[in-house]
Amino acid sequence: MSKLSYLSNPREKPYRYCTITELIQKNAESFPDHEILIHRGADGSREAMTYRELLKEATKLAKFLIYKGIQKGDKIALFGPNTLEWVVGELAIVLAGAVAVHVTISVTDARDLWDIFRQADCKAFLIDPGKGEVFLDAIFQLLALFRRRRPSKDYKDLGSSDSTVLFLREVDGIQGYRNLPEIIKMEDSAVELPVLYPEEEILIFTTSGSTGKPKMVSHSHFDVTNIDLFEKEPTLESLQEKTYNDRPFGWVGGSPVIQISNGLTRVFSDSSLAIKGNNVMSVWDMIKAEKCSKALLMPYCLGDLISMKDSYKDDFMLDVILCGGQIIDNFYTQVVGVYTKNLVVVYGSTEAGFVTMRQPLKVGDTLEIGDIGAPCGGVELKVVDDNGNVIPRENPGELCIRSRMVFKGYFQNEEANKTAFIGNRWFRSGDTAIVTNDGSVVIKGRIKDIISRGTRKIMPDAVEDVVIQMSGLLRVAVVSVPDRRLYEEVCLCFVPDQKSDVTVDDVKAFCEEHFEVRQSADGLGERPTYYLQFDSFPMLATGKPNKRMIKLEAESRIGSLTQ
Repeated sequence: MSKLSYLSNPREKPYRYCTITELIQKNAESFPDHEILIHRGADGSREAMTYRELLKEATKLAKFLIYKGIQKGDKIALFGPNTLEWVVGELAIVLAGAVAVHVTISVTDARDLWDIFRQADCKAFLIDPGKGEVFLDAIFQLLALFRRRRPSKDYKDLGSSDSTVLFLREVDGIQGYRNLPEIIKMEDSAVELPVLYPEEEILIFTTSGSTGKPKMVSHSHFDVTNIDLFEKEPTLESLQEKTYNDRPFGWVGGSPVIQISNGLTRVFSDSSLAIKGNNVMSVWDMIKAEKCSKALLMPYCLGDLISMKDSYKDDFMLDVILCGGQIIDNFYTQVVGVYTKNLVVVYGSTEAGFVTMRQPLKVGDTLEIGDIGAPCGGVELKVVDDNGNVIPRENPGELCIRSRMVFKGYFQNEEANKTAFIGNRWFRSGDTAIVTNDGSVVIKGRIKDIISRGTRKIMPDAVEDVVIQMSGLLRVAVVSVPDRRLYEEVCLCFVPDQKSDVTVDDVKAFCEEHFEVRQSADGLGERPTYYLQFDSFPMLATGKPNKRMIKLEAESRIGSLTQ
């Protein structure tokens, strides 16, 4: 066995050279009336969609998009909460030969959505406002941006026949835009769907950039149809096994077409539900009611379940809980034997997909903190030093990943691509790790300055760029502070201008106005939780704030507040 920090795991079967649409069409023919998508509402409601219904509605919408001028390879932005209509929209984009650009919102004036739309040169925007009025403010802002191509709160000219904007449901108060229910009732269009090929890109996800600006990651049919974790032919028996996954649809870990094309029955709810700690048993009741056998649950959700395990007297238990998104320690194994028979730690990224999976943890097993197991099939891993050279095992370095499913490069971002890979297409994960002598990978931390709150990756620069616009502030610095439930929390530290009487409450009110929470994908967004006022910041010789020292001070002050 090599003493170097390198691991690989060969695939057990050949690659599938096909498109996701071929797989979905095949499944729709074999299992037309199977409920492949099940949406559970916080109010106890249940909506489901069969393969037949999904393909029929998506095909109708795809032909409408082509009729309206969408051509093969065009980018179409897709925005909204987790709903059945969202999935119809995504599949329709793919069937039309276009590329679905997943966008999420973090700031109240919708500039982040507009920036991605422009950067990707999108030709259209599919919007699902969800039920109620939660998303309407952001949609009004977005429509105003379309009308004027600049931020505005004047909605007087919202009415428009602009074919670049289409709603996935009817919206009271917004007139002049086509919507999915209206399109479904139309006569079938005579247009033909284009021929698709496995290596054509179909999905673009966004991920935090080093400057706070989103980077865009594209994946092809081939990438989606060859995920080793899912790849199998569905059967009547396997389709009865339901998996609960409430990750935002616009995130790679929550992408519905990845699951439904691979024959996995998906139960989901709004992502913001589980983030609220007092809702964990509501989520669990959904899982139980649907008789799920598997669930992808985030660490904070496991922590909430653990806090209630002594009062949990039900016999219902999952076969497997999958968990990831941050460094996992032995604390979380307490769900085993109470809520699940097995706990599986997974590791992946937007750029590389699923990378590793640890052997299932059973009752009595111990988890070393950060242990993410061995590579999935078809994946190679190595740990390198600062010069890109592989290092001996049991030594820390940067984890690098290579596989057929790793993305080819950031979309229209050559600057980021210069540092994303080292020789022979090894992707740099930005995580510090070691390869153990027994062949496991252990994550030790992050190289990049990213805050991981409830598995959402937040760039401090992105938050600072918004807050510094507030008058009366001299300096701002956003740092992470530890949090038992969400792993890390966002702390905004600021120094007021000497001529200003800005207070913590003033800064908090500014952030509440400018950072979107209700309409964000995970129900938290990028809004800081803690606010600390400083007389001055410790500074580096370069003239920049010393964030390491600021972070230590923040941890000390917040620790004393929460004790």
